Amino acid sequence: MSKVRVLLCGTVFGSIYLDGIKNLDNWELCGILSRGSDRSVKISQEMGVPLYKDVCDVPEGMFDVAFVVIRSGIVGGEGQKISEKLLDKHINVVQEQPVHADEAAVLLKSALKNNVSYIVNTFYPYMESSTAFHEKLSEIRENNQIISIDGCCSLPVLLPFIDQIGRTAGLLRPWSIENVFSNGACDFVTGKISGIPFSIRIQGRKSESKNQAFVLNQINVMTSSGNLIMTDVNDQVIWMKKPYVVEEFIKNGREDDEKDVYASEMIYDAGTKKYSFLYKNIWPKAVENFLIQNKELILSRERDIGYMQYYLSVCSFWKELYKKLEELD
Repeated sequence: MSKVRVLLCGTVFGSIYLDGIKNLDNWELCGILSRGSDRSVKISQEMGVPLYKDVCDVPEGMFDVAFVVIRSGIVGGEGQKISEKLLDKHINVVQEQPVHADEAAVLLKSALKNNVSYIVNTFYPYMESSTAFHEKLSEIRENNQIISIDGCCSLPVLLPFIDQIGRTAGLLRPWSIENVFSNGACDFVTGKISGIPFSIRIQGRKSESKNQAFVLNQINVMTSSGNLIMTDVNDQVIWMKKPYVVEEFIKNGREDDEKDVYASEMIYDAGTKKYSFLYKNIWPKAVENFLIQNKELILSRERDIGYMQYYLSVCSFWKELYKKLEELD
């Protein structure tokens, strides 16, 4: 089987994509699109691939897919323009989040026109911690009801966080945003997603720099038998059983009591790893997971309308919430 020929656009966060590609036998870096930084020149020389400094110089027929890991229009970058030009060259495009709903709609239309694929990678749901979290939640939901979803994220990663809670609830629609307020340090949002009450604490609206992010994605799902907690995507996933009330235990507890179980279970643990290990090993694994799970969607000429509709729903929720946050000022 021939390898998937990859054009990497951007080499800062794009280096995470590159490490992910290296770990997959059937994906191959064949070119880099960059302004020509020392980093990009070094990578192109080490990998023995051409470096293109202008998207107009990228040849047609040389690449199966482009990974556009460049800031999108909503955060002041050229990601949308570059993606659209690559789609016009009949190259499938994977764009790193965040991508505004309006930009995504334009690029989806361009992909349809050129009979190629366009897909946004929300990234964080594909990390090993998130995978462990959602797999355990699926197991729990077989016999239990979700009572509420609570979470926390920083503003720059709000869009993938919305994807996370959409996957947690099972569906995003219908949603309602009922209360939005601030305590000066964080913003708070409450409402319902697919009929499930949710609350979100959002940090960093006053500064959108990722250097000011104190948290990425934290989620706590309360169910009828306990709480499933992801302390953060770089940390732990813990299953905490519904408490055995101490008074009840003292009055009725027995050694063989079915309620006498371990109070918590560690599902996943990266909390002892240094950031150097996380960024060189765990984060590239998220790219691997994304590509393995979505290879057919990325390369197929048949469009997955369900995926397109879901991502646009994520963007619409994000857009509505963002507008309400701005109204707090």
